[in-house]
Amino acid sequence: MKKQDRTTHDIPSFARYLHKVFNFRTVSAALSDARQDPDISPQAVFLAAFYGFVFRLPSFQQLEADLAQPALQHWIGSPRAFRDDVLRYSLCAFDVPGLERLLVEVNRTLKRGKAFDEGRVQGHIVAALDGIEVLSSYSRCCDCCLERRVSSRQGGVKVERVQYYHRAVGCQIISSPVKSFLALEWLQPGEGEDTAALRLLDKIPHLYGSRFFDILLLDALYAQAPVLQLAKKIGWDLVVSLKQNQRDLYQSAVRLFAHCPAESSCTEQRDGKTYQVQLWDTPGLPFSEDYPPTRPGGPIRRDPHPESLPPAPPPTGNHSSRVALGNHPGVPGLPPSGHPPRGPRPLEK
Repeated sequence: MKKQDRTTHDIPSFARYLHKVFNFRTVSAALSDARQDPDISPQAVFLAAFYGFVFRLPSFQQLEADLAQPALQHWIGSPRAFRDDVLRYSLCAFDVPGLERLLVEVNRTLKRGKAFDEGRVQGHIVAALDGIEVLSSYSRCCDCCLERRVSSRQGGVKVERVQYYHRAVGCQIISSPVKSFLALEWLQPGEGEDTAALRLLDKIPHLYGSRFFDILLLDALYAQAPVLQLAKKIGWDLVVSLKQNQRDLYQSAVRLFAHCPAESSCTEQRDGKTYQVQLWDTPGLPFSEDYPPTRPGGPIRRDPHPESLPPAPPPTGNHSSRVALGNHPGVPGLPPSGHPPRGPRPLEK
């Protein structure tokens, strides 16, 4: 055997852990793809791909070389070695709902094993919602591809081309060192991230129950009335990170807070930069114009005469360009004053 064909990975103990804790082999046996009576089962293909992911193999060609090892063939349940074209043919028609059920079972097992307990914020598990772009191409596309026009210069001439890409909205646990993805929802042609986010948030309670996590961190892009109303109905507390790309809301918040001193302030060092942080606790703050305040106590509105307000203070030195707005995470029934404004601060980072 050539030296470069030998695997340097040792998986027996890891494999025993997976089967003991997650019942991995039994659960993965239910996976399927569109092939008819294949010699290599969908379970074997999935376990081979999972092996490549865990050990960060750079390509299917490297995985094909490792599959020449009898020990790996035995672990994935394959009667023989197989080439990378089998991986591609199977995975391109894999049953995605089956993979989702497997993901849900793994996350439920992690929750039962208290894997998400470390890093709780005031005793609460925190998840975040955000968009991610996965693939892009100028030549290959499918029926579910999104499209955009991209300008570039070729030989000094400006050229505009159509780029095809896939984008999804994902929900992930972020308070724990185990930052597990809970679910993904793909954007369909012609729709925005807020629409996909609404579908995803509606799906999560059916997959995990409404109390799998307690606090949801959102960018202001998703702070639309339907999303906020659904989160309130489910019972999640919200922290919304407002950035300068939402210029009107951002400036209104900054100018509004300029009228009163911060309840707490601090200086943070992060990634070689110094951040001056000021925190306010404001009850009844609406996240959008078409959504009511998050808790009673008198809503804060934009001043109808903006010229009467002082201009937003100019940035000085290194500073944070975000404002975190949210109904504070806390125990139901306790007054808001029982939860200091520093509570949501770790979620904004």
